[in-house]
Amino acid sequence: MKFWKWIYLQRRICWTARPRLLWVIGFLVLQISCEWGGPPTIIVTAEEFRFSPTRIEWVSDQPLRLLIRNQGRERHVFHSQELFGPEANVLWHQPRVALQEANAVVLEPGQSIELSFTASAGLYPYRCWIKGHTGMEGTILIKDFSSS
Repeated sequence: MKFWKWIYLQRRICWTARPRLLWVIGFLVLQISCEWGGPPTIIVTAEEFRFSPTRIEWVSDQPLRLLIRNQGRERHVFHSQELFGPEANVLWHQPRVALQEANAVVLEPGQSIELSFTASAGLYPYRCWIKGHTGMEGTILIKDFSSS
């Protein structure tokens, strides 16, 4: 084989294999970063003067991940006596989250918090108890696994 032909073939192989290799590397990075197989994340948004969604339904004994975002211009509180009570099994995804009040998390504008929990069947109401934020509430309904 002539030298120039060999150089041509090497370049051709290199240029055609590079996009495929980059695609494979990108796919692997995406797969690792997405945490496939973990619990789904439900985003709860706090705005003036409502939570969205106001109703979340889930199945008992299945992990649920909540991302609570304050997208409003004012401070909001995510209060749930049932969810953050003494028997709660909440896993916080921030370095060290302390409940600002009994059973409540205070979120400044633009702040968010992420948590996971596995709950038994029941109703878990949440609300913002700041004065003037009346009606800013929602519920998490955990259904019994056997009845779903």
